[in-house]
Amino acid sequence: MNFAFKPLVLAMLLAAAQFAGVTYAQSSTATSTPAVTKAAIPTIAPQDWIVYSDTTYTPVVDDVSRSLDAARKALDANDKKKAASELRMAADELKMQAALAKKEDSTLESAETKTLKADKQVKQDSIKRINAVATKINSAARSIETGKIKTTADLDKVIDKAARADIERRWLITDVATWYPVSEEPQRHFTDAVADYAKKDYKAAATDIRKATSYLRLEANRATGEAKQELESSIARLDMLAASVNKGTGKAEQSMAMEFAKANHALALEHHAKAIESWTRKEYDKTGYELKASAHALESAAGWAGEEAKSGASATVKATQGLGDKLVSGANWTRDEVAKGFESLRNGINALGNKIGRTKKA
Repeated sequence: MNFAFKPLVLAMLLAAAQFAGVTYAQSSTATSTPAVTKAAIPTIAPQDWIVYSDTTYTPVVDDVSRSLDAARKALDANDKKKAASELRMAADELKMQAALAKKEDSTLESAETKTLKADKQVKQDSIKRINAVATKINSAARSIETGKIKTTADLDKVIDKAARADIERRWLITDVATWYPVSEEPQRHFTDAVADYAKKDYKAAATDIRKATSYLRLEANRATGEAKQELESSIARLDMLAASVNKGTGKAEQSMAMEFAKANHALALEHHAKAIESWTRKEYDKTGYELKASAHALESAAGWAGEEAKSGASATVKATQGLGDKLVSGANWTRDEVAKGFESLRNGINALGNKIGRTKKA
């Protein structure tokens, strides 16, 4: 197998090795030396959802979404005091996350690649917008107390789709303990959608597609460049698919399978890109989680593409998950092993992309 790296990937891996005081030629003997084995973060299935009137679903997965959900429920129960309090808690959490992200950015190595500097600019812009929407949420809390906002429908007019998009930007600055536990949720909802469609429960199938799409929206906020474009393209197509499935017209099984394959492929691209970024920053445990998430997305995409694609991706998926586990736990690994792992995953993602008609490459 050819392990020649793309120039960007090779440059980033070489930079990381040099920062660590090890040249790439020495990579076969450079290993991690963990003091203890770290406990792995498990995947979970959130039970609660915020459902907006425009059929937008948002999973309740962290303190921000929990407070927003509690505020809406309190408002429905006419408990204005609790609703306002919960909104302020959501705003405070957003501001705290933004402040932490800003502090982390100030401690990054000055010798960053152009790609990481561009990503940092996106992050800084997101921090400003998150702070702005936090101010808007605090204003909504005051409006609840004064009686200007009386229902969740009124609240949705203030915290509209644009504001919700800014709230979702927190996913760019959230930590691995928030995003990784729900990284397998899109595939679960895709599977449920097919099962519901087979039972002719078209409304439930459409809901499952919209729930899966909500996770892609969150991940799109973490993404940049071509990975972001692919995710946003999948989101638009899944929105149209959900509307079509909800009507129960026509045969949707084939289009569902293809769109689910493309969506998972986009997720594999995004997590692969984030794994490279984390590796360059010497965040080895984060690299491991990104690799594991990318491998799962690749496996899921291949499953929708057919048995041949699934069989072709299986070895890469298994090897990548194993490498990810090593990086997550702090077990010994070599830089040569990681380099080959990245290249194998890249080849697997691109090979599947060719099968399903995707032009963007890892």
